[in-house]
Amino acid sequence: MTTTTLNPNDPLYHLPTAQIFHLRTLFYTQLSLGKIKPLVLPSAFFGTLFLPLLYLSIPHKSRPWLYSLRWVVAFLIVYIDYTLLFTTSGSNVAIGYAVGLIACHGTVWGLTLVLFTRPQWDAARVVRDGETGGYTWEFYPEEGSWWKRVGWAGDLLLNFRGVGWNYAVSTIPSPPFPAAGGGQGQTVEMGRMEKVTRQGYWVCERGREFVRDRLWQVGWSWVVIDVWTTFGRADPYIVLGPEYVHSSHWKIYSLPPALEGVPMGVVSLGRSILGITGVAAGLFYFHSIYQLVNYCVLGKGGLDLLGVQGELWQYPSLFGGFHMVKEKGLAGFWGAWWHQSFRRGFAAAGEWVFDVVATGETVPALRVRNTNGELNGKGYDNDKERRAKKPTRAKTVVTVLIAFFLSGLMHACGGLTSMSPTTRFWTPIMFFATQGVGVLVQGFVCQYFRGFIERNFSTRWRRVGNLVVVAVWLQLTGWGLVDDMSRAGIWLFEPVPFSPVRWLVKILGYGDMLGGNNGNVWRLDEEYGLRWWWGPEGRWWESGLRI
Repeated sequence: MTTTTLNPNDPLYHLPTAQIFHLRTLFYTQLSLGKIKPLVLPSAFFGTLFLPLLYLSIPHKSRPWLYSLRWVVAFLIVYIDYTLLFTTSGSNVAIGYAVGLIACHGTVWGLTLVLFTRPQWDAARVVRDGETGGYTWEFYPEEGSWWKRVGWAGDLLLNFRGVGWNYAVSTIPSPPFPAAGGGQGQTVEMGRMEKVTRQGYWVCERGREFVRDRLWQVGWSWVVIDVWTTFGRADPYIVLGPEYVHSSHWKIYSLPPALEGVPMGVVSLGRSILGITGVAAGLFYFHSIYQLVNYCVLGKGGLDLLGVQGELWQYPSLFGGFHMVKEKGLAGFWGAWWHQSFRRGFAAAGEWVFDVVATGETVPALRVRNTNGELNGKGYDNDKERRAKKPTRAKTVVTVLIAFFLSGLMHACGGLTSMSPTTRFWTPIMFFATQGVGVLVQGFVCQYFRGFIERNFSTRWRRVGNLVVVAVWLQLTGWGLVDDMSRAGIWLFEPVPFSPVRWLVKILGYGDMLGGNNGNVWRLDEEYGLRWWWGPEGRWWESGLRI
């Protein structure tokens, strides 16, 4: 490979621009050799969406032989997503990374709904009664039409947090769950639904309030992302990862002038803060746009095509209240404040594994909740009652560790499917595994020394202690994730189409300092659009929209 002498202060050879070109060249070279494929709709979602959708749309409660085929469906989901993982990437750095997330989480979520739980027995969603207009609970419509079952199963598959379902994660606002064994059509007590949960998740009551809040989130996250991408990329670590000094492709001789002479501990802390800020801003940005489009265009604020799913209460906030970090430390950070989008799938996998080991049962216990949200229900054939009781300490430990391991695996797969050859599969797994250990250890220590802590430390100092533990633990372990995201080139992604910050810098006469294409005010190029892709060698099923 050719070695290029590169000074990051030279605007003619600006590192971010050069690295983007390098990764795209790798992709198109591999594509021309037939060693890799782009992400194409709909074929990329056969395993993550269409296969479980088809299986769940066919009633199997009264057909044991069909229910037993869940193992075949589970195998096919794993096989298809495994193939996607090792054959697909993207010329756009974000798409390349997203392929791994889709393959891994798609597998976990598909197995959750096919193998780890039994939605045709115990899942129910809120719908409007066609005659009265009131809200009722709809369990699996076994006697309904094919399209009704497809709609029910599709809503289930696309609703990761379970908004409007009786399996909703406990952190978001939800109406009281239906009584176990109460059957179809139970009235939903919407008046008892909290508008704000104790974890700080909330829903808007008026459309104007919702639009104003989400536009504010889009606005501030846009500015943060713009500042981040404009100036953060001056650090070669952000572009290449920690190996930039001895990169096999680029030769970096120095840090930017602003970082020269700064202690490496301070530089490391700044990089960690940049990492979590960039991820959080990106999540707020895209989630707010998604909710605005759903409500204002497709939902009640627009064309009203989504029914109940288009109503305001279906759009809770993405993050919880930061007070949970002060109150609970690491458990509050990961289990309450940070977004809970993948929580149910990861937790269900851990619960199922523990139940299989502890009881030898591979059929998951019914997990219908009663009106107080407590797990209820009797078993299916030979289920044991204790499996529906409050989890034991051992089950909690196993579930937490497996959930964090799967989260690490998902992010590691993102690095694996990126075009960068320098990503390290183990570091994101290590990061998330240490978060699970940290949550358990801090919880154990606080519980064991609870009396001593409460006698000797005021509430204020306990909160300070929690914040210190979170900050120190994230700084000690955060490199495992941020390093690999930098190696994968994820910070080279352009989320915003227009850069007011770069425009302002140019107006003030400092445009030359940005260098290369990084100084362009309009940020999107041809790699950010949709285009039609023809499957090679006549494989029509691989044709579709290339992302």
